Amino acid sequence: MRKLGSFFGNLLVSVVSFLVMLFLAILSFFVIVFVVSAGAGFAGLQPSADFLVLSATLIVVAAIVAGGISPIAFLTNINVQDDKNRID
Repeated sequence: MRKLGSFFGNLLVSVVSFLVMLFLAILSFFVIVFVVSAGAGFAGLQPSADFLVLSATLIVVAAIVAGGISPIAFLTNINVQDDKNRID
């Protein structure tokens, strides 16, 4: 019975984490759309809405992927061995 409670506890934590990450991704998307729109305005450009959304999406995806790569390796204690600088 204890394993079943642990399973549902872990499932709940995963669902809550997913919802928080989804909320933060949507929030960052809106902020990036504003930044790209303001930057285009400062440059004197008037991009159409589809290019504005495309550029904001690419920036947000790059930020999410870049932010997700290093902490995962750090938290799982994965040790990368560098054979080039290895002294035997």
